Amino acid sequence: MKNVRNEQIIKAIGQRVRTIRTEKKLSMERLAELAQIDYRQVSYVELGQTDASISTLSALCKGLQITLAELMDAKEFK
Repeated sequence: MKNVRNEQIIKAIGQRVRTIRTEKKLSMERLAELAQIDYRQVSYVELGQTDASISTLSALCKGLQITLAELMDAKEFK
């Protein structure tokens, strides 16, 4: 099976998470608490260092109080 990892999308998702987090004036630590995930995972996602699972993205969305659709509604994904 071919590897389908797309670095551009991974980095765009991370930037989108960071943008929304900063707009909501949340620290990475606070977002991690709200999302009930490890602080390092938030950092890895924001830096585009991990291909986050749907479960991780869903947890981040819960912490940010947005939907997955809102997370993915950016010009980078269209």
